[in-house]
Amino acid sequence: MSESQVDHQAVEQLNRLLQTSKTLQLATQGKNGPEASYSPFVLSEGDLYIFVSELASHTLNLMRSPAVGVMLIEDEAMSRNLFARNRVTLQCQASEVRRDATEYAPVMALYREEHGTTVDLLLTLPDFKLFRLTPDQGRLVLGFGRAFTLQMPDFLLQPVTADTIQN
Repeated sequence: MSESQVDHQAVEQLNRLLQTSKTLQLATQGKNGPEASYSPFVLSEGDLYIFVSELASHTLNLMRSPAVGVMLIEDEAMSRNLFARNRVTLQCQASEVRRDATEYAPVMALYREEHGTTVDLLLTLPDFKLFRLTPDQGRLVLGFGRAFTLQMPDFLLQPVTADTIQN
């Protein structure tokens, strides 16, 4: 298999994770240490958007500290080996998108299209906030021994090798 075929397969796997995942795992910094959670999301123009309640600890964490880790991971039922699930991890910066911002309405329309009518109810609740998660860097891992760094903002893949991991 040529290197271009391998890269093409990696790009397909990355796109599959980005386009078919409906939720993401979040790692935020809480008052007493790291906290893990999840949220439905949408992807738009290279940024991920989450619509979350101020009552959730991850929202308060994002408001205090905008650095956030994100993971999209292959469904367990679809994985051939649970030790080698395909996944993409991203280190992002979170910023709130206010309701009067230009991007708010189009992103929320996409959110409703992706996640259904529950979004209509959530829009009526004053504690829900939209956050943009802008990836700074990331990594794609495909099974055992195939890893790629992601160059942002275009999600360009660079293979991880013994030489690149030392740098």
